[in-house]
Amino acid sequence: MGTPAVELSVVVPVYRSRDCVPELLRRLAAQLPLLCGTYELILVDDDSPDDTWEVIRRELPAYPFCRALRLMRNRGQIAATLCGLAQSRGAIVVTMDDDLQHPPEQIAALLRPLREGPAPDCVFGHFPERHHRLYRRLGSRAVRALHALAFGLPKGVQPSSFRALSRPLVEAILEHPTRTPSLTSLICQTTRRMVSVPVAHAARHAGRSNYTLARQFRLAFDNICGSSTLPLKAVSVCGLVLCAGSFLHIAVVLWRYCNDRISVPGWTTLAVLQPFLAGVTLLALGVFGEYMIRILREVRGAPRFVVREQTGPPCSGSGAGAGLERAGSTGDGEG
Repeated sequence: MGTPAVELSVVVPVYRSRDCVPELLRRLAAQLPLLCGTYELILVDDDSPDDTWEVIRRELPAYPFCRALRLMRNRGQIAATLCGLAQSRGAIVVTMDDDLQHPPEQIAALLRPLREGPAPDCVFGHFPERHHRLYRRLGSRAVRALHALAFGLPKGVQPSSFRALSRPLVEAILEHPTRTPSLTSLICQTTRRMVSVPVAHAARHAGRSNYTLARQFRLAFDNICGSSTLPLKAVSVCGLVLCAGSFLHIAVVLWRYCNDRISVPGWTTLAVLQPFLAGVTLLALGVFGEYMIRILREVRGAPRFVVREQTGPPCSGSGAGAGLERAGSTGDGEG
């Protein structure tokens, strides 16, 4: 991995934000020079159906530090963010939403832990107070709890799309070829060095949110099923528990039968076979689930490991050394 071309990259996925883009550019242009000497802004238009792209093209000449890309068709916020990460060149990369609910003035709070030692690989901005309707706040809280359970987030870490990533972590994330990515999952698979810092949450600058409560839970379900083996593991645990409970139930039924406490013909056979067969069925599903977990790990194509840093002479350009240099990634070795 070569030396980053700029100190800071800001990646903003954009969708239906024609009224937000001019103010977003103005505030970022005022804020970024205060944060570092070299910086860039990358806007990724997720094939907005309105004239967002025309607004971006009209505004861009006034902001030479900004580049913009337009996807050929709508792929969703995560795909647009990954596109921006792939185009970024910064030693630190900040991702944020386009509606100004993530105030540009709060980027400094995200950067502070990354410039202190020992620096984390990822800093999430979390919002003590949210300017959302009640159903959105409750939905977001439920989704965060599901993500914490599914992805094994460190205690106290609250993920959000307002985040700052180190360059090595960005390179490691981009090494994953999965078709259904979840950035939180990819971050958790790569590193455990992450923190959350409190930041202000602003009201939406213009328009309405594109995320309904139903869409929030659908995305959470897609992320968990696409990036976590938690559902399969839950089936495995249920199978083991039910199978073990069936043996206890059988012992109780047989004890009652042997002590003449059951007088209905055939009832003992049904009472013994039904829980036993149900337990064996779920246990078998659990075994299949364990095989599925291993298959999923293989087909996702995740890097076997990522190196945080190295010292001494550089690796040669062939074999394993070339693979590590191409990954350009650092982490805990948990990738």
